[in-house]
Amino acid sequence: MSENSGLTIPKPQWKKRRKRHKQSILNTAKGTCFLCARLHNDHMQKYTEEHHILFGSGQRDISEAEGLKVDLCLDHHRAGPEAVHNNQEMRELLCRIVQKEYEKSHTREEWMEISRKNYLE
Repeated sequence: MSENSGLTIPKPQWKKRRKRHKQSILNTAKGTCFLCARLHNDHMQKYTEEHHILFGSGQRDISEAEGLKVDLCLDHHRAGPEAVHNNQEMRELLCRIVQKEYEKSHTREEWMEISRKNYLE
């Protein structure tokens, strides 16, 4: 007897495909805060959260698709004075870093298409 027998509306026989997410183009290590390592030479393992460098107004999906993301500790993500969600200077620093890396394999026009802002000039 089929598991769908007796159902008014049978279940579909396929499973929803999970999206494959691109790795970060900045070569970050899980458990190491990108900004701690970059700014303070602190490579200690700690709790980190994934930060999408381009966020808001539909740009999070673009960040995910292009690999524009890093692991950040709580203090650099959303809680401390250097947190990218609270400090525009830190957010723009991260945007400059990722734009430089992105433009190693893409054009400035491609960057402008996805980010709508040039952080290098």
